[in-house]
Amino acid sequence: MTDLLGIGASGVRAYQAALAITGDNVANADTPGYVRRTVTLSTGPSGAGTPLSRDRSGGAGVLSGDIGRATDALKLTAARNAAGAAARFVASADWQTRLQGIVADSDLDARIGGLFDAATDLAAAPTSTAARVIFLDRAGQAAGSFSSLGASLAALADDIQAATDTGAGEVNAIVAALAGVNDELRRTQAGGNAANGLLDRRDTLLADLADRIRIDVTISDRGTATVRLGAGGGAPVLVPDKGAALRIAVRDGASGAELVLDPTHRAEVIRLPASGSLAGLIDAARQVTAARAEVDVLATRFATGVNAQAVAGTDALGDPGQPLFNTDGLSVRPGKANGGSAGIDVTIADGAALAPGGYRLLKDSAGWTLSRADGSATVTGPGTITLDGVTVRPGAGARDGDGWFLDPAGGAIGMSLRPIGPERLAVADRFIADADSGNRGDGAVVLDTDPAAAAFVPQPPYRVTITAGGTADITDIATGTLLLSAPIDGSRIIGAGFGITLTGTPVAGDSFRILTTGAGSSDNGNALKFADVRAAIGPGGTIEASLDAGIARIGSSLAETDRLRATAMAVASDAALAADAVSGVDLDREAAELTRLQTAYRANAQVIAAARDLFDTLIGISR
Repeated sequence: MTDLLGIGASGVRAYQAALAITGDNVANADTPGYVRRTVTLSTGPSGAGTPLSRDRSGGAGVLSGDIGRATDALKLTAARNAAGAAARFVASADWQTRLQGIVADSDLDARIGGLFDAATDLAAAPTSTAARVIFLDRAGQAAGSFSSLGASLAALADDIQAATDTGAGEVNAIVAALAGVNDELRRTQAGGNAANGLLDRRDTLLADLADRIRIDVTISDRGTATVRLGAGGGAPVLVPDKGAALRIAVRDGASGAELVLDPTHRAEVIRLPASGSLAGLIDAARQVTAARAEVDVLATRFATGVNAQAVAGTDALGDPGQPLFNTDGLSVRPGKANGGSAGIDVTIADGAALAPGGYRLLKDSAGWTLSRADGSATVTGPGTITLDGVTVRPGAGARDGDGWFLDPAGGAIGMSLRPIGPERLAVADRFIADADSGNRGDGAVVLDTDPAAAAFVPQPPYRVTITAGGTADITDIATGTLLLSAPIDGSRIIGAGFGITLTGTPVAGDSFRILTTGAGSSDNGNALKFADVRAAIGPGGTIEASLDAGIARIGSSLAETDRLRATAMAVASDAALAADAVSGVDLDREAAELTRLQTAYRANAQVIAAARDLFDTLIGISR
C-alpha cells in the first residue's frame, strides 16, 4: 500500500517539476539568450529493502534529475562565426554608405566643371566685369567644395575611429564579464537554475563578442569558457578558464588591421582577424583614408594647375597675374577634455606665413591665449586675437581650461580662394606677338610664359628678325641692342620670362614684335588656356576624369560590400535558425509537452486517489 502511495507521490512531484520547467520555457519564449530547459525523468527504485533503502530489483515511481539546456555546441559555434562575418560587412557597408553620400553631396564635379565653363565664358568677353565676377564666384565655389569635402571626410574618419575605440571598449567589457561568469560557474552547483542562468549569460556574452571580433571557444566540463582570438589552438587567450581577461585596443597599422593586446602594460601587436564589426570598421577606415588621399591629390593638382595659369597672364591693370587659391590652412581640433560648447572661427590673412607646427588656443580666467605650438610666440586678449596673420574669434560657451589645436591643413581642407578683385584676374597673355605687315613668309611667333626663362635682362618690346644665315636675331627695340641670336631649327628659344617657338616658314627679312600686354587689354589668350588645364592628362586622366574614377571606385567598393553583406546575412540567418531549432522555445512543442505532462500528472494523482480508497476500504474491513 505504501509503495502504491510512494509511486503516485513521486510521479506527482516529478511531473510537477517538469510542468514548472515547461512553464518557464513558455514564459521566457521571447527572452533574448534564453535556452530551452529540459528535465530528466527516470524510474525510481522499488522493493522491500531496509528501512533506509529500497531493493533495486525493479522500478517503481519517478525521479526528476538535473535541469538541462537544449544546446548543440557545433551549431552555436557555426552561428557565432556566421554572425561575426555578417557583422563585418554590415559595419563596413554602413560607413561606406556614409562615405558615398558625403562625396556625392559635395557636388565637386559640378563645381570644377563650373569653373572651367566660366573660364570659357570669360574668354568670350575678356573685358566684362560681370564675366570676371562670375569666374571668381565659381572659383570660390570650387575651393569651398574641396575644403568642405576634405573637412567632412576628416570628420567621418574621426567618427570611425571613435566607433572603433567604442567597439574595443565593448570587447574589453565583454571579456571581463565572461571572466566573471567563469568564476561564478566554478562556485555554482551544476544542473540547477542558477547554473543554467549563468550558462545562458555565458552564451549571450560569447555571441556579443563574436559580433565584434573572431573568437575560438573551448568549454570545460564545468561550463567555463576559454576564449582565444581568431581560430586555432595557438591563438592568444582573451579569456582564460580561470583568471583575469586580457584587454585590447584596435588600430589600422602599416601592415593592415592590428590588435594590440594588453596595451597599457605589455603591449603585443597581432593582426586583427577578418571577422566581426571591428574588422568592418577598419575596412571602412581604409576606404575613407584612400578617398581622403585621392581628394587631397586632386585638390593639389587642381589648385596648382589653375594657379600656374593665373600667374602666367596679365590682369586688367597691366600687372602680372596672381594665384587664385591658397593651399595652406588650419583645421580646428577641440581638446578632448573640453567642458564648454564654444565654437571657434579662424581666418587667415592673405600671404600669412603660418607656423609649421600650428597653434594652440587656451581659455582661462584671464581671457584667451593664442600661441604657436612650439611656444615661440604668444598673444592674449579678452576676445578676438591675432597672431601671424591668424585671427581667432571665439564664440560663447567656453569654460576655463578649454583648449583647441589649430593644426596645419593642406590638400583639400586647406584650399581657399584668395581675396582677388575682378580687375586682378589675369585674362590676357603676359606677352603678345605680331608680324610685320611686309613679311613675305607664313611664319608666326608663338609665345609661352616661363617665369624661369632669363636669357637676357631687358624687358619687351623686342624685335625678332629672320636672317639669311637661318637665325632669329632678337633685339631691344628701345636701344637696338642685339640680345640673342638663335638658330631656326624648330626648337624653343628661351627669352626673358617667356619662351619663343617659330612656326610656319619664315623667310629672311621677316620680322616680328614681342610686346608686354598693357592695362585694359582685350586679349583673352590666358583665359583660353584654362581649357588646357582642364584637358591636361595626369594620374587617372583629366582632373574631372580622375574625380569620376574616384567616385566610381567608392561606389564599386560599396556595391561589392553590399553583395558580401547580403550573402553573409543569409548564411548567418540560416545558422541562427539551425541553432534556434535546438535551443529556442517552440510554443507549439511546449503546448504539446504541457498536455503530455498534465496527463501524466493527473494519472499519478489518480494512483494516489486509488491508494487512498484502497486504504480506506482496508481500514473499514478491519473495523
